[in-house]
Amino acid sequence: MLRSTPSSQWPGAAPSLARRFAPCIVLAALAACAPEATAREEVAIGVGALPGRPGYDNVVRGVTLAVERLNEAGGRRFRVALPADSARSAVAVAAAHRADPAVIAVVGHPESGATQATIPVYAGVGEDDHEAVALVSPTASSPALSGISPWFFRVAPSDAAGARDVARYAWDSLRVGIAAVIYRNDAYGRDWADAFATAWKDRGGTVPIRDPYRTGQTDWAIQAAHIAHVDPDVVLFPGDTDDAIALLRALRAAGARAAFIAGDGAEGIARVPEFAGARYVSFYREDSTAGAAATRFANAWRAAYRDTPDMFGALSYDAALAIGSAWRAASDKTRAGLRDALARVQLDGAGGRIAFDAATHDVVGRNIVVVTVGGTP
Repeated sequence: MLRSTPSSQWPGAAPSLARRFAPCIVLAALAACAPEATAREEVAIGVGALPGRPGYDNVVRGVTLAVERLNEAGGRRFRVALPADSARSAVAVAAAHRADPAVIAVVGHPESGATQATIPVYAGVGEDDHEAVALVSPTASSPALSGISPWFFRVAPSDAAGARDVARYAWDSLRVGIAAVIYRNDAYGRDWADAFATAWKDRGGTVPIRDPYRTGQTDWAIQAAHIAHVDPDVVLFPGDTDDAIALLRALRAAGARAAFIAGDGAEGIARVPEFAGARYVSFYREDSTAGAAATRFANAWRAAYRDTPDMFGALSYDAALAIGSAWRAASDKTRAGLRDALARVQLDGAGGRIAFDAATHDVVGRNIVVVTVGGTP
């Protein structure tokens, strides 16, 4: 079951979206009551993120702001379709959105694993796909998603592109040549490690350490001692925040001197002052994105929520904005018509230009941001 929730019940939602249609009893041979008629004139943008998961609140906030922005332009109105509070499965959320005729497209899922699991549902694989629905992910970044389905789009660069950006940054800006790669032993970590190592070696660098890890099963003191002994110039860490914190502390205790660059999964180290000077990857930073659309988004976010937007909020805003703009541009007001219009979208959003590659539906022309803890991008 999906729910269309008044903004007073959304996490930090702005009050102008508050709307509740009172239930009415429709008698035989009578037309629907006025609030229901109004609801039928709206179209819904679904939120694919799971309640309670990291980033969920800001995904909802970003979509909410985008819906407000779209509705300011007049014409057909948009609303947000949230997952049920009881939702425990990304696949169940996908099935509910697809079954809701009001949902024209979905923002989400933020994670690559959930995205891969749900694409067959959204695309109607093995079924009549006339009820398929487009999915625009804010932050799912696995290279395996490039071109995976004509119904899938994303507004964040792939991990392969991000890893190549990190290699270019470390080589050109840090001017180093010896790298250690400690990566989470899953698709995310392996993709990052492979793409970085290839780009690094192409530039003439070496990777003497390339070790996988598993959360809760790695002795970080031993790992740090090995790194300190080899003495690389930089450590690349595509992994989680808690594991990055454990490794950084172990590296400090071991006397390792290497620069440290974490992937986007570890941006939580930004909130730990003791790690000043460490770096991490993000798909969005307010102070690194210029333009009127980016400024408008940041100002609206601060006015509504009284805090700083993160990549979940900014890129969910962009995903919803792309959906709404495509719907208005589509001559065929169907889910398939919207999908086709998405492929042609070109507009400016919170994180920069929004346009999709014709073959892969990856976002075109966006780069990652390397952020220094306690510093600037």
